[in-house]
Amino acid sequence: MSRAGINATAAGSASQASAYGAAAASFVFIFKSVFGATWLTVPWLYPAEIFPLEVRAKGNARGVVGWSIGNGWLTLLFNAIGEKTLYIFGACNILALPMVWALYPESNQRTLEEMDLLFAADSPWVWDAEKKFRELQESIPDLVASARRGNSVVDAKGGVVEKRSASLKSAEALR
Repeated sequence: MSRAGINATAAGSASQASAYGAAAASFVFIFKSVFGATWLTVPWLYPAEIFPLEVRAKGNARGVVGWSIGNGWLTLLFNAIGEKTLYIFGACNILALPMVWALYPESNQRTLEEMDLLFAADSPWVWDAEKKFRELQESIPDLVASARRGNSVVDAKGGVVEKRSASLKSAEALR
């Protein structure tokens, strides 16, 4: 839309340029409304959900810093190449979809303590994390039940299970 408006202005068609400008502004507002209600919350909320309590503040800060760096390079790029930056922005959004699908496990309906168990897999892939979580759930039900009750399950620094029942000792063996 922006390129069509620029071309219409260059051709001397002010009414057509005005119509393209209104359409482009409308699309920007629609995009910002949808983006603000959905993806904009990710760098603020997801790190707060996935990091253990001991490192949650630092992890959340790093998530927001990453978001800020992303906004900064986009602004600098826009100044350098104009409206073509939006093509790069669109391509980055399209590339983000498979990354989120493959690397970001769903945290809905899980306690913060269960998130430690969700990230117990050695692999970064979501399907491996979910598989490991199911294995822990089936083989050591006390461990997952303890996490559901909100008990501290794993010491983030030492990686040791705090409660030493027989089923929790077997959790250490699985690591």
